[in-house]
Amino acid sequence: MTSSQSKPWPFSQQDGYRIYQSGHHKSGTFQRIYVPETATQPEAKLRPILYLHGFALCMPSFYETHLIELVKEGYIVFFPDFQRSDYPDTLPTDLLVTRAEDIQHFRHWLSIATQLPSQGDDRLSASETPSLYGNAPQQKEMPLGPGLQKPKVSDVRRVAWALVIIIGILKLLSWFRRDYGKNLIHLLSTVGISLFHFPTEWLANAISLPEAAWERLSQDFPHWATEKMEVHAFGHSLGGLMALSLPDGFKGRQDQRFFPQQIVTADPAPSTEMGIPGPAIWLLKLFNSPFTQKPVLISETGKSLNIPVVILHGGADNIVKPQQWVGQTGDTPSNYDAIASQEKAIYFSYSNPEPQPPLVAFHNQAVTSTQYYGDGLFKNFGGVKDGPNAYNYEYVWPGLNFIFTGQATPRTLLAKLLELRPRKFDIKPVPPEAPRSSWGWIIGLLLLAGIVYWGWPLVH
Repeated sequence: MTSSQSKPWPFSQQDGYRIYQSGHHKSGTFQRIYVPETATQPEAKLRPILYLHGFALCMPSFYETHLIELVKEGYIVFFPDFQRSDYPDTLPTDLLVTRAEDIQHFRHWLSIATQLPSQGDDRLSASETPSLYGNAPQQKEMPLGPGLQKPKVSDVRRVAWALVIIIGILKLLSWFRRDYGKNLIHLLSTVGISLFHFPTEWLANAISLPEAAWERLSQDFPHWATEKMEVHAFGHSLGGLMALSLPDGFKGRQDQRFFPQQIVTADPAPSTEMGIPGPAIWLLKLFNSPFTQKPVLISETGKSLNIPVVILHGGADNIVKPQQWVGQTGDTPSNYDAIASQEKAIYFSYSNPEPQPPLVAFHNQAVTSTQYYGDGLFKNFGGVKDGPNAYNYEYVWPGLNFIFTGQATPRTLLAKLLELRPRKFDIKPVPPEAPRSSWGWIIGLLLLAGIVYWGWPLVH
């Protein structure tokens, strides 16, 4: 045991709970743990939740209101940044919005791409890749857990070149859509270092970080080491896929302490490639980015998923469309059918245009704030949130609570949710009918016009 670990873990005291934090986003070791005061007492019933974030939503501030709601209800909430990012290691209650100009992001990745050696496969530590935000405040508590392994120089260089091109294209786009282009550059560049790694590494990190935090906290609360507990897992978007893939990730692991007994997800992605614009994925594949080499796919990890599962999806989700879960092509089973569990259910919230502003059942139902970025980005990146709304209060939060407290099973959850009054939107076991795109008709008409234009002289 190191001297730093022999002392009690420093924490931020709040009203009825504590917040512990360690590690760094940049090294893939950042995590925050919310501990209710009741859990610090001997013989207390321990109710841990592993809470997994969406792609690039690596800071607790994106989900803060829900995290606090859960700890006040008596849950121990583990929030690990299982990716790597250049987000600042902001301390509890702080929200530092650190900005870099578009050209800084471009120069940052160009310098990495051009300054790394062209040959050799040495591995780089986090300190050997320059940070976008060198002056950001850093958490002093030592990292817990191994984090993500050091990436190869060749992998870093390939990702850097891909991001140089992507940022250049987005810079051109920002001439027409300034807020969207600028903030998308910021988002992709900030989590660019996570693309050095296989998504299977992200999954392993999502398990290792809370395990290490549990061991550290058990030094301060010895009863944690022996208390029997039931772990739950919740995840949103990419984090939803990670949560659904936890049973597969635990294969071969000696420590099964954080193997979940139940899983609830909001708008989960069926693959780790969801959430990044298609052209960016294509370029990352072209440059052979590790991120695209070993994707996590529910069609594979779902085979190991034999515990109770609930998916709470948004009927108007344009990032992960409902049909990507329940749609079926030929004899290929749907992604939902790929889940082996016999205790599973998927539900869809519906939009309601009547309130002002209208309620839209978009991808970011579980998020409580997107204010770190401009609204121009999140209008196209899952939906703008400046605080919890009806989908949090009447769908995601009670759905999670009903399942984790045993008040409902996956199959009875819908009836339980429909009992809530007043209810501002519909919830059904089938998604809304997918809107028909007019682009097919437009392209067809343009082709027809072209044929008529070029073919008319030939027939006359």
